[in-house]
Amino acid sequence: MKDFRIRCSGINNIMAKPTGSRIVSAGAETFMKKWFTEKLYERREEIYSKYMDKGNAVEEDSINYISKCLLNQDLIKNDEWFSDDFIHGTPDVITENEIIEVKNSWNCFTFPLLDTELKNKAYFYQVQGYMHLTGLKKAKVIYTLMDTPEDVIERQWNPSKGEYDLFREKFIFSNISDDYRIKVFNIDYDADVIETIKSRVLACREYIDKLKISLSL
Repeated sequence: MKDFRIRCSGINNIMAKPTGSRIVSAGAETFMKKWFTEKLYERREEIYSKYMDKGNAVEEDSINYISKCLLNQDLIKNDEWFSDDFIHGTPDVITENEIIEVKNSWNCFTFPLLDTELKNKAYFYQVQGYMHLTGLKKAKVIYTLMDTPEDVIERQWNPSKGEYDLFREKFIFSNISDDYRIKVFNIDYDADVIETIKSRVLACREYIDKLKISLSL
Protein backbone atom coordinates (compact mmCIF):
# COMPACT_ATOMS: atom_id res chain seq x y z
CA MET A 1 0.00 0.00 0.00
CA LYS A 2 1.58 3.28 -1.13
CA ASP A 3 1.98 6.22 1.23
CA PHE A 4 -1.17 8.29 1.54
CA ARG A 5 -1.44 11.46 -0.53
CA ILE A 6 -4.52 13.65 -0.50
CA ARG A 7 -6.47 14.44 -3.65
CA CYS A 8 -7.04 18.20 -3.94
CA SER A 9 -10.81 17.73 -3.98
CA GLY A 10 -10.57 15.85 -0.69
CA ILE A 11 -8.26 18.14 1.28
CA ASN A 12 -11.13 19.59 3.30
CA ASN A 13 -11.78 16.14 4.80
CA ILE A 14 -8.50 16.15 6.73
CA MET A 15 -8.15 19.81 7.68
CA ALA A 16 -10.12 19.95 10.94
CA LYS A 17 -7.86 20.26 13.97
CA PRO A 18 -7.74 17.05 16.04
CA THR A 19 -8.97 17.23 19.62
CA GLY A 20 -7.86 15.44 22.75
CA SER A 21 -5.49 12.56 22.10
CA ARG A 22 -6.52 12.06 18.47
CA ILE A 23 -3.84 12.05 15.77
CA VAL A 24 -6.35 13.36 13.25
CA SER A 25 -9.87 14.73 13.62
CA ALA A 26 -12.91 12.44 13.89
CA GLY A 27 -13.93 13.41 10.36
CA ALA A 28 -10.45 12.63 9.06
CA GLU A 29 -10.56 9.23 10.78
CA THR A 30 -13.75 8.38 8.89
CA PHE A 31 -12.23 9.62 5.64
CA MET A 32 -9.02 7.63 6.19
CA LYS A 33 -10.88 4.43 7.04
CA LYS A 34 -12.67 4.70 3.70
CA TRP A 35 -9.40 5.41 1.87
CA PHE A 36 -7.75 2.46 3.64
CA THR A 37 -10.63 0.14 2.72
CA GLU A 38 -10.50 1.20 -0.93
CA LYS A 39 -6.76 0.50 -1.11
CA LEU A 40 -6.95 -2.77 0.82
CA TYR A 41 -9.69 -4.25 -1.37
CA GLU A 42 -8.60 -2.44 -4.54
CA ARG A 43 -12.13 -1.15 -4.99
CA ARG A 44 -13.47 2.38 -5.13
CA GLU A 45 -16.91 3.31 -3.85
CA GLU A 46 -18.99 4.90 -6.59
CA ILE A 47 -21.11 7.85 -5.55
CA TYR A 48 -23.91 9.24 -7.69
CA SER A 49 -26.14 12.27 -7.27
CA LYS A 50 -28.23 14.56 -9.43
CA TYR A 51 -25.74 17.36 -8.69
CA MET A 52 -22.83 15.30 -9.97
CA ASP A 53 -24.84 14.18 -13.01
CA LYS A 54 -25.48 17.76 -14.02
CA GLY A 55 -21.97 18.95 -13.19
CA ASN A 56 -20.32 16.25 -15.28
CA ALA A 57 -22.72 16.73 -18.17
CA VAL A 58 -22.32 20.50 -18.50
CA GLU A 59 -18.64 20.90 -17.57
CA GLU A 60 -17.40 21.50 -21.12
CA ASP A 61 -20.31 23.86 -21.86
CA SER A 62 -19.51 25.77 -18.68
CA ILE A 63 -15.88 26.24 -19.68
CA ASN A 64 -16.96 27.49 -23.11
CA TYR A 65 -19.53 29.79 -21.50
CA ILE A 66 -16.90 31.30 -19.20
CA SER A 67 -14.54 31.72 -22.16
CA LYS A 68 -17.14 33.62 -24.16
CA CYS A 69 -18.91 35.69 -21.54
CA LEU A 70 -16.27 36.46 -18.95
CA LEU A 71 -12.63 36.06 -19.89
CA ASN A 72 -12.65 36.72 -23.62
CA GLN A 73 -10.13 33.95 -24.21
CA ASP A 74 -10.38 30.33 -25.28
CA LEU A 75 -10.11 28.09 -22.25
CA ILE A 76 -9.12 24.47 -22.67
CA LYS A 77 -10.10 21.71 -20.25
CA ASN A 78 -6.97 20.42 -18.54
CA ASP A 79 -6.39 16.66 -18.43
CA GLU A 80 -2.91 16.69 -16.90
CA TRP A 81 -2.52 15.09 -13.48
CA PHE A 82 -0.14 16.74 -11.02
CA SER A 83 1.36 15.31 -7.85
CA ASP A 84 4.05 15.63 -5.22
CA ASP A 85 4.77 13.71 -2.01
CA PHE A 86 1.66 15.07 -0.28
CA ILE A 87 -1.00 16.21 -2.77
CA HIS A 88 -2.32 15.19 -6.19
CA GLY A 89 -5.06 16.32 -8.56
CA THR A 90 -6.18 17.55 -11.95
CA PRO A 91 -7.18 21.25 -12.18
CA ASP A 92 -10.08 22.12 -14.46
CA VAL A 93 -8.28 24.87 -16.37
CA ILE A 94 -4.71 26.17 -16.24
CA THR A 95 -3.92 29.52 -17.82
CA GLU A 96 -0.59 31.33 -17.98
CA ASN A 97 -1.28 33.10 -14.69
CA GLU A 98 -3.91 31.22 -12.74
CA ILE A 99 -5.96 28.14 -11.97
CA ILE A 100 -9.65 28.16 -12.87
CA GLU A 101 -11.92 25.74 -11.05
CA VAL A 102 -15.43 25.50 -12.51
CA LYS A 103 -18.44 24.71 -10.31
CA ASN A 104 -21.90 24.14 -11.77
CA SER A 105 -24.84 25.05 -9.57
CA TRP A 106 -27.88 22.79 -9.51
CA ASN A 107 -30.35 25.70 -9.68
CA CYS A 108 -30.73 29.39 -8.90
CA PHE A 109 -31.18 28.66 -5.20
CA THR A 110 -27.80 26.96 -4.89
CA PHE A 111 -26.07 29.53 -7.10
CA PRO A 112 -24.09 31.95 -4.84
CA LEU A 113 -25.08 35.16 -6.63
CA LEU A 114 -25.25 37.29 -3.49
CA ASP A 115 -22.22 35.86 -1.68
CA THR A 116 -19.32 38.27 -1.27
CA GLU A 117 -16.77 35.58 -0.44
CA LEU A 118 -16.29 31.89 -1.15
CA LYS A 119 -18.20 30.07 1.57
CA ASN A 120 -17.33 26.53 0.52
CA LYS A 121 -14.07 25.82 2.33
CA ALA A 122 -13.55 22.61 0.36
CA TYR A 123 -13.17 24.61 -2.85
CA PHE A 124 -10.74 27.01 -1.16
CA TYR A 125 -8.50 24.11 -0.12
CA GLN A 126 -8.92 22.46 -3.51
CA VAL A 127 -7.49 25.40 -5.44
CA GLN A 128 -4.76 25.91 -2.84
CA GLY A 129 -3.64 22.39 -3.68
CA TYR A 130 -3.77 23.07 -7.41
CA MET A 131 -1.78 26.28 -7.06
CA HIS A 132 0.85 24.48 -5.01
CA LEU A 133 1.19 21.69 -7.59
CA THR A 134 1.42 24.03 -10.58
CA GLY A 135 3.45 26.84 -9.00
CA LEU A 136 0.77 29.42 -9.77
CA LYS A 137 -0.19 32.02 -7.16
CA LYS A 138 -3.69 32.98 -8.31
CA ALA A 139 -6.90 31.03 -8.74
CA LYS A 140 -10.52 31.61 -9.60
CA VAL A 141 -13.43 29.51 -8.41
CA ILE A 142 -16.16 30.24 -10.95
CA TYR A 143 -19.75 29.14 -10.49
CA THR A 144 -21.99 28.89 -13.53
CA LEU A 145 -25.74 28.44 -13.80
CA MET A 146 -26.29 26.28 -16.86
CA ASP A 147 -29.37 24.64 -18.33
CA THR A 148 -29.91 21.21 -16.83
CA PRO A 149 -29.60 18.45 -19.45
CA GLU A 150 -32.90 16.99 -20.56
CA ASP A 151 -32.17 13.46 -19.34
CA VAL A 152 -31.27 14.76 -15.87
CA ILE A 153 -34.53 16.74 -15.71
CA GLU A 154 -36.54 13.70 -16.78
CA ARG A 155 -35.10 11.64 -13.94
CA GLN A 156 -36.36 14.24 -11.44
CA TRP A 157 -39.92 14.39 -12.76
CA ASN A 158 -42.95 12.29 -12.03
CA PRO A 159 -46.62 13.07 -12.74
CA SER A 160 -47.23 14.14 -9.15
CA LYS A 161 -44.97 17.14 -9.80
CA GLY A 162 -47.33 18.55 -12.41
CA GLU A 163 -47.11 19.09 -16.13
CA TYR A 164 -43.64 18.24 -17.45
CA ASP A 165 -43.12 21.42 -19.48
CA LEU A 166 -43.84 23.61 -16.46
CA PHE A 167 -41.58 21.45 -14.29
CA ARG A 168 -38.81 21.66 -16.91
CA GLU A 169 -38.84 25.48 -16.90
CA LYS A 170 -37.42 25.44 -13.36
CA PHE A 171 -34.18 23.94 -14.69
CA ILE A 172 -33.63 26.17 -17.73
CA PHE A 173 -31.53 29.32 -17.21
CA SER A 174 -30.26 30.30 -20.67
CA ASN A 175 -33.03 32.91 -20.93
CA ILE A 176 -31.53 34.81 -17.97
CA SER A 177 -28.91 37.56 -18.23
CA ASP A 178 -25.29 36.39 -18.15
CA ASP A 179 -24.74 38.77 -15.23
CA TYR A 180 -26.81 36.44 -13.05
CA ARG A 181 -25.31 33.17 -14.30
CA ILE A 182 -21.59 33.58 -13.56
CA LYS A 183 -20.04 34.23 -10.15
CA VAL A 184 -16.28 34.58 -9.64
CA PHE A 185 -14.28 34.22 -6.44
CA ASN A 186 -10.59 35.14 -6.57
CA ILE A 187 -8.24 33.15 -4.34
CA ASP A 188 -4.60 33.90 -3.52
CA TYR A 189 -2.00 31.26 -2.76
CA ASP A 190 -1.37 30.77 0.95
CA ALA A 191 1.92 29.04 1.84
CA ASP A 192 0.82 28.58 5.47
CA VAL A 193 -2.23 26.61 4.33
CA ILE A 194 0.01 24.32 2.29
CA GLU A 195 2.23 23.64 5.30
CA THR A 196 -0.86 22.77 7.34
CA ILE A 197 -2.02 20.38 4.60
CA LYS A 198 1.37 18.66 4.63
CA SER A 199 1.26 18.25 8.41
CA ARG A 200 -2.24 16.78 8.20
CA VAL A 201 -1.10 14.31 5.53
CA LEU A 202 1.77 13.17 7.78
CA ALA A 203 -0.70 12.71 10.64
CA CYS A 204 -2.98 10.70 8.34
CA ARG A 205 -0.07 8.42 7.45
CA GLU A 206 0.56 7.83 11.13
CA TYR A 207 -3.12 6.96 11.59
CA ILE A 208 -2.98 4.56 8.62
CA ASP A 209 0.03 2.82 10.18
CA LYS A 210 -2.12 2.16 13.25
CA LEU A 211 -4.83 0.67 11.02
CA LYS A 212 -2.23 -1.60 9.41
CA ILE A 213 -0.96 -2.72 12.80
CA SER A 214 -4.51 -3.54 13.90
CA LEU A 215 -4.74 -5.96 10.96
CA SER A 216 -1.16 -7.20 11.31
CA LEU A 217 -0.32 -5.87 7.83
